[in-house]
Amino acid sequence: MKPHFIWVALCLVGCGAAPATTPRAAMLPVGEVIRVDGRPESLKVAIAGSVAVIDLWATWCTACEQERPKLERLHAAYAARGLRVIGLNVGEATGVVNAYLTENRISYPIYSDPDFRMADALGEKRLPTILVVDRGGRIVQRSPTLNAETLTVIKSQLGSPL
Repeated sequence: MKPHFIWVALCLVGCGAAPATTPRAAMLPVGEVIRVDGRPESLKVAIAGSVAVIDLWATWCTACEQERPKLERLHAAYAARGLRVIGLNVGEATGVVNAYLTENRISYPIYSDPDFRMADALGEKRLPTILVVDRGGRIVQRSPTLNAETLTVIKSQLGSPL
């Protein structure tokens, strides 16, 4: 069995599950993801010293779809305050992601991790996963949903009320 099949199986088990938030602090790993135009870009460059919310998702993940409206509202409300919301599709070809984006308008930037390199470097095996990254590139919150605790962490990182 190929490692990617194991990863997908773990995601299927995790998709929709709501385990406790796990605030393991760690630096955002060095590595590239793929922009929707097909060009590689460093995830650290993509967030460029901002407070960031990174959503790990897949087109087939129902629980991921449930998080999207909350992420859209967060992006619309706080992008002007310096919050970067980024979607990181994992395990799917860029063409699949682009076809999905053609049918589903998403206002925040979307990147692809088709070979699970970034997801593996992040140590994430479940979808959805919401990461909050501080201005220094440190992951300060990991959660399966954009919940009240995660919003509190974002608020403290932005230094202003949400």
